This record gives sequence, C-alpha cells and structure tokens, in this order.
Amino acid sequence: MKAQLLHGEDSNSSRRMQGKRSLANYEACKHDLGKELGLLFSTYHSALAETQTLLLGFPPEYRSKALEAGIMQSNFAKYLHANFNERTFYGKYKRLILRTDGYLILFKKLDGKGYPMNIKTQNVQSILSQQQTLDLFAESNYNDEPILYFGYQKDKLNAYVNPQLIYIDEGEIKFSITEKDLGNDLYREDKNIVTPPAGPQPTLKNVIPIKKVQ
Repeated sequence: MKAQLLHGEDSNSSRRMQGKRSLANYEACKHDLGKELGLLFSTYHSALAETQTLLLGFPPEYRSKALEAGIMQSNFAKYLHANFNERTFYGKYKRLILRTDGYLILFKKLDGKGYPMNIKTQNVQSILSQQQTLDLFAESNYNDEPILYFGYQKDKLNAYVNPQLIYIDEGEIKFSITEKDLGNDLYREDKNIVTPPAGPQPTLKNVIPIKKVQ
C-alpha cells in the first residue's frame, strides 16, 4: 500500500511539472465518490423529470432551439444545489461545477461518441487535457483537482439516455462510470435527496440566483 501511495505521489508530481492536474483512474474515482455517485445520478433523474414536465407546456413546433437544453441545465443546477449545497457553484462563462471529494465535475450533453458537446475554445482544450491553468476559477486552489464531466446523450427518438461520469485526458476518454457500474449500491444515498421547495430558489455561490423556470 505504501509503495502504491508513493508511486501515485511520484506520478502526480511528474504531472504537476508538466502543468497537468492529478491523475484520476476508474477504481479510485469510484471509491472516492462512493457516497456521491448515487446522489449524482438521482439528481440527474430528478432534473430530467422536471424538465420533461415543464416541456409539456411548450408544443414542439414552438420551442426555440436552446429551450430544452436551457431548462435541463437550470433544473440540474437547482437539484444539485438542493442535494450538494455549497459544493455547487458557477465558474466563469456560466459553467456549472460541483466540487466534491477532490474532484471538479462539469455538466454537459455528450455527443454520439461520449464527448462533451463544446465549442473548441482554448479553455475547452485545456480541460480535455487536464491542464492546471484555466480561466474558469477565481481561486488558485482549484488547479490540481482532476476535472470530470457528468453528461447524457440523446438517442434517435430524442430520448435522454446513458447518463455517465467521464474522465478525459489528452483529449481521450480514459474511463466512464455509469449507473450499471454502481449496481445495487446506486441509490443507497436516496434518503438524503432534497426536493427544492416551492417559491424563490437558493443562490449558487458566485452567481445570480437560480430561478424556477415558468
């Protein structure tokens, strides 16, 4: 165990010298986030259920291109804050972020290959290469934590499918964690899920208040 720890420290030290964040791997990530993953997937399902209910008020022929994505992201923010409290905040460029157990988790719809659907800016390329320096955070103590994405895909019938947590380094998906990977342990934290109350919604740190979509 001690040898493995030292090896991991050496590896991360080498990455820091390259200007890269600490390395993440499947087993360690699944272990470190063991108490959070079930709640994270449940948060996704809660946000999706409310999004689908709200969309019933907008006939498909009248929906703007970004309406559904905007409602889904807003609901994600609302339920994340309800379930994870101050660990949820917005970084620069309105990026929704969950910081928990030594990881930074961003939220994005995924393309057919499982990659985040992003415009290829310098910041996006830096995220996909796990670079330390990013113009996303005001605080320097965010520079070493691995960045993960939690996302979902849409199938040919426009249904939401394949929610998953993914880790990308050097522009390649290194691993993903799905609901199936968690097995029977997935919803063991369900008793802690909080339903956002009616009325004014809480404010995420460093951002404008999250308002309930009408």
